This record gives sequence, structure tokens and C-alpha cells, in this order.
Amino acid sequence: MKIQYVDGGGSSRIWITGPFWQLSRAKKVAEVGLFSAPVSSYSSLGLTFQITLMGKNTHVLRAYKVITKEMDKL
Repeated sequence: MKIQYVDGGGSSRIWITGPFWQLSRAKKVAEVGLFSAPVSSYSSLGLTFQITLMGKNTHVLRAYKVITKEMDKL
């Protein structure tokens, strides 16, 4: 599973991508990010999945920090 933080000026994104067998783990991580900051999400499913969290820079950065801590726990 791969987690990327992309700064796009006024708004930022976090991309969580990986194979379908890691989807449940990725959903848990994405939920933690959604609960920690007011960001929106979008998901694309198939053999590989992509979950995108997007919003203001400060909110997305806060969610990214929480997501990385949660990944260390799992």
C-alpha cells in the first residue's frame, strides 16, 4: 500500500493506492484521516484501488500525520 501527500497550492490531496487485498486496511486508515480533519474523500475500486482525501492544506496535512501514525500501528 502506498500513501502520497501532494501539495497543490490552495488545496492538497492524499492518495492511498494498492492491490485489492489490502483494501480493508486502507479503508481503516482513510477513516482515521476523515475523523481527524474536515476533508472529503473519493474512492476508485478494481484490481487496484485508489482512495483520495482532499481539502485545505492544513486539514489534509493534519490527516496525513494521523494516517502515518496509524500505519505504524498496523
